[in-house]
Amino acid sequence: MRKRLYVNLGVILLVTSLAFVTPTKAATNWGVETDVLNKYELITLKLGGTNLASILAENLTMRVAFDSFDDTGYTYTTYNSTGGTAVNETRFVETLVGEENVILPEGLPIALPLSIGSIPDYLLYFGQFINVSNSFYLLEELLLNITEYANVTYTAAHSLLDETYLKLYFDLFAPEVNASILSELIGEGDTGLPIVLPSNITDFKLNTTIKFNSTSGLLYDMTFIIRSLQHIGDYTEAFDIDIKYVLYVPPEPEPEPEPEPTESPYPWLIPMIAAFTVASILIVRRRK
Repeated sequence: MRKRLYVNLGVILLVTSLAFVTPTKAATNWGVETDVLNKYELITLKLGGTNLASILAENLTMRVAFDSFDDTGYTYTTYNSTGGTAVNETRFVETLVGEENVILPEGLPIALPLSIGSIPDYLLYFGQFINVSNSFYLLEELLLNITEYANVTYTAAHSLLDETYLKLYFDLFAPEVNASILSELIGEGDTGLPIVLPSNITDFKLNTTIKFNSTSGLLYDMTFIIRSLQHIGDYTEAFDIDIKYVLYVPPEPEPEPEPEPTESPYPWLIPMIAAFTVASILIVRRRK
């Protein structure tokens, strides 16, 4: 599967060598901290224009805390809504892609390193890998599931890096797809939704955006947008889904309002005192 996704990657070392013209070995640098609980919330689950996130938001909220870091990766604990926990790890290892070794994550990349090994800017490196390979690397399992239910005729991937985010974009099109993939995308088995997913879907377009914070490397949000058509007998209508998971960021405290100046109950008093003082000074001077 991976070999089919990473076609014509012989130029990747050339691209990365031009981008990272530094012969020195960079230390692994992580921008996130241990023992900080990061909460990811489902804020959008929109079907047919109706946002149903509030129905499933609590059950699908994911909390993540990093436990330890080293030169090749990290361990982290996830906490679900019922209090259950699971310890996981993500490693950044050399992976043979085509004829070249590329440092890629094994495991869910909740965070990317800022630098690792001989790569002083890993976010730039990883974004360039997505651009050159045009691969669905972070969505391999999803792509594998989709290809089991559909004939995918188009895939594309690219990235953008700015001062705020590393943004990874993945696009896919299939003329027909079995709705079983939608159940797996939203949740295994019974979706718990007050609708029935259609079984006959055509013109299936999937657009996915994944963002990492450019300063910390922490996963910020994931967005899935599906545009398709559902067919019921001779009747056809749009069948659209929007899903968005976002890192919860506490709102900044509002600045305290400046105290309003209090007005004197005798606004004429101060001018009169000033005038009296000036007059007194003039009279004293004249007497002298």
